[in-house]
Amino acid sequence: MAAVAAGLGLAAAGCSAGQVTQTDTQVAAVNGASGTVGAIAVRDAQLLFPVEHGYYEEGDSAPIVVVIANNGTDADKLLSVTSERSAEAEITGDRDLEPGTAIIGGADQDDAGSHKTTTSAPTSTSAAHATTTSPVSGTATTTTTTSASDTSVSAPATTTANPSASVSVSAKPSEPGKVKIVLKDFKGELRPGQTVRVTFLFEKAGPITLDLPIGATPEPRKDEPSKH
Repeated sequence: MAAVAAGLGLAAAGCSAGQVTQTDTQVAAVNGASGTVGAIAVRDAQLLFPVEHGYYEEGDSAPIVVVIANNGTDADKLLSVTSERSAEAEITGDRDLEPGTAIIGGADQDDAGSHKTTTSAPTSTSAAHATTTSPVSGTATTTTTTSASDTSVSAPATTTANPSASVSVSAKPSEPGKVKIVLKDFKGELRPGQTVRVTFLFEKAGPITLDLPIGATPEPRKDEPSKH
């Protein structure tokens, strides 16, 4: 009887192996790099997965996803993020680390990959026009005025309704606790499974160097069911 029961158990297991499970649509997890320097903890640091190409190419921008916490009693500040594989990172947002707080480095796909665009200045072409005036003496006088050459390049003009009013453009205030860190001008290729060495420098805690992987793809993983 024990042998029969064991056989039935194996048969049931074999049949269930082909069923669709909850894991067939899960996203594969990739653990980011973590480390501590002084009272500052850098957690789960990784490069955003570049959906467009699936890897980073020469000259690409690589956003960093990370959580940075200050576990001390003194305030600190993120000064820079550097790597030998890229130019110095562009940091925007909240860099300040108050005691007992954390900043979250987020990113989106618009920051990942190469987005180099070429813009050309608008050209304006105006033909020379002639104005004829007839003085009282009866002699006609022709005056030719040329406003611009046919190949002149001019910048777009800005017109305001009130000349005395001044126009100021200011960026929106950064959201507390949010920072964006983007490595610029990547050197060479970086593919999933490889890492890049990145150094975070803090005003008081000093530097910490970690090997950052590329994060997991946001696309769900699809497992093929087994055939039995």
